[in-house]
Amino acid sequence: MSGSFLVLRAASLACLLTLGVAVAPLAPARAAPQDAGVPAKGPWPQTVGDGSLSFVVYAPQYLSLAGDAVTFVQAVSKVPPPGMATAAVMGSMTVSGQVTQGADDDELELFGFVVGDFTIGGAAAEASDRDAMQRAIGGKAISITRRALVHDMQLENPRASGTPGLGDDLPTFVVANRRSVLLPLDGDPRLADIGDTGWRRVINTPFILLQAPDGSFVTRLGAARWVGSADLAKGYAPVAAPPAQVVAALGTVPVPPVAAAGSAGTGFAPRAADAGSAPSAPLPDVLVVTEPTVLVATNGAPTFADVAPGVQWIDNCRTPLLRTRQPEAWWTLASGRWFTATALDATWSRVPPGGVPASFAALPGGRLFDAVKASVPGTPESAAAVVAAQAGRSVTVSRATARCGVRWFGEPAWRGIDGTLLRGSVNASQPVIWCDRTFYCCDGAAWFSAPAADGPWTLCESIPDAIDTIPASSPLFPVTGVDIVASDASTVTFACRPAYLGTCVDAGTVAYGTGWSWPGVASPDGSWSAQPQTYGMPVAFDADTGTFAPDVADTDADTLPAVMPEVLYGGWTGWGWCPGWSSAWAWGLRAPASWDAWGPWWQAWHPYWNRWANARTEAQRRRDDAAALELAERQRDAAEADAASEANRLREVSQEEAAWRERQRASAEAAAAADREARAEAARLRDARDAAQRERDQAEREAMRRRGPIAPRGSIEWWYQYYNDYSDGYLSRATGYRDPRYAPAVRAGATGAR
Repeated sequence: MSGSFLVLRAASLACLLTLGVAVAPLAPARAAPQDAGVPAKGPWPQTVGDGSLSFVVYAPQYLSLAGDAVTFVQAVSKVPPPGMATAAVMGSMTVSGQVTQGADDDELELFGFVVGDFTIGGAAAEASDRDAMQRAIGGKAISITRRALVHDMQLENPRASGTPGLGDDLPTFVVANRRSVLLPLDGDPRLADIGDTGWRRVINTPFILLQAPDGSFVTRLGAARWVGSADLAKGYAPVAAPPAQVVAALGTVPVPPVAAAGSAGTGFAPRAADAGSAPSAPLPDVLVVTEPTVLVATNGAPTFADVAPGVQWIDNCRTPLLRTRQPEAWWTLASGRWFTATALDATWSRVPPGGVPASFAALPGGRLFDAVKASVPGTPESAAAVVAAQAGRSVTVSRATARCGVRWFGEPAWRGIDGTLLRGSVNASQPVIWCDRTFYCCDGAAWFSAPAADGPWTLCESIPDAIDTIPASSPLFPVTGVDIVASDASTVTFACRPAYLGTCVDAGTVAYGTGWSWPGVASPDGSWSAQPQTYGMPVAFDADTGTFAPDVADTDADTLPAVMPEVLYGGWTGWGWCPGWSSAWAWGLRAPASWDAWGPWWQAWHPYWNRWANARTEAQRRRDDAAALELAERQRDAAEADAASEANRLREVSQEEAAWRERQRASAEAAAAADREARAEAARLRDARDAAQRERDQAEREAMRRRGPIAPRGSIEWWYQYYNDYSDGYLSRATGYRDPRYAPAVRAGATGAR
């Protein structure tokens, strides 16, 4: 995947570490190594062997951790065969192995051991000794806490151990000296009507924010404290609850999920808010913001406590807030990133991890500062945090029962992913990537593929290499934290790293989000598609799980904005793509005290335990079923629409062909009629011409009859005057034959001659 693996190396190799480890099947315990021949009082040393060869191995000394590969050394003594009086011979061996997530949140399991350098008595071990040791430990495993593994290790390449391409979009800072709470919007408010009530709801936020018919804005704190203001941004004061039909239209709160029996979950469920309880804390100032914002609010004037040399802690501020004397500056931590200012009301600027004061490494340990020191490079807390951020959890999913729950808000819309030929979705409930002719969806940390954007979806056993190159500048970058590790005919095994849940590595420390800000997308159907954000929620890091979550464990539920019930079902994509984990955020805001029990909470809400170990609520299953039914209906409607469209097309083609044939027939008939008319006209003209000619001939004959010959009889003119009389085979009068046509003229001429 993207990024380089962190490499940890032991700071000192002079002595063995005291670690809580155990070689399976022994239970973990803490014990120091002992000399050979001294009876063991704990799990170390242990005797292992193969046949007649036995060895005593001592507690591991961990040298390096690179990704999922670990290297350690162990002191070894070769036990003499029974009956021999020789003393045990000391030696050492270097062992390499693999690391995977253990059964508990903070536990790692080391396995797949391979013996490297092996010496006995200062000389290379014999091949038989090496082979016996390999057979003895090759099938065993060591379980160890993550903190113990990285104890006394230091970062060898802190700048290389980071997520490449992280952004540096700066948030807006709001500083207040009163108890305040942010209600973030994803840009300017987008409103949707609530039926015909006259009320409208702001849809580009996971929180309940309404607009009354008079234009004022109303929100709810906790389960029952309604506040309103004519000004969207501020000035909220107690108001009456909206009408019952408006509240009912917001939806009902589901029953929290409980981990299924037999799964890794513990059966833990968050404590539901008590709608009938009286407010337990004064009303805070509600600040509605429309851009990524960090709130630094003290409960009155700042109060200071010395926590390290030259460092003071402001203990009446919920956000981590420090003040240093050298340099004289204020410091705060937001989403795992450090910011500083010369005064609280001055301009805040970003400080890279390597630029924080060295005195921060001396902050005390414990729950209050562990999350802070995870962002201080070079501390054990930051080393453990980076290791946790790279640890993966795996699950094997049945092909027969897996189901992709992606939903589209309107017609699928896409944008190109920089540096790749891929296209990513912008209005889907889960990341969908279009590669060549196939669509890939990462839903609940499992990969699905389909031939079309709306399915049908099936588990896929491989994904294109190009997906691994999606840069941090893309809102779909978190999917690079989900891998396909194995598959067979009936199952696919996936592995999920905290990167999928928003945890990034920044120069040897951990940070939440990629540092880039992406605007949400409004869909034509009136819905809103939020993109994962870096700022806007106060979050804290937990090294046991490698994740960030709302920093609200000590907050009263009735001072926090209430989330929309639908967010309790499927989460809010502005908090991350994993629906189970972002819905856990919503439950954490509803019942903040539940975050105190982080381990059980994580087990109940982990993306795999929550999604694939049947730890979802019945309401969530109903929602999934409804989504699947909706998808099936959409696909059926689309198929029917396609069939109707094809029928219409064929009908239109048939109609067009019939019209063309009719035009051809009419054209042929018109051409035939025109030809007939032309022929008739030609015949008419010919007849008229012939008739005219006959009339002319007749007129000429009549004229000749009346006129008679005009040339002197016997003259050459007289002869040629009747030359055409040969046409009927008769000679003219000059020859003595009679021509019936000219008979009257001849007779007249003859009579006149006599």
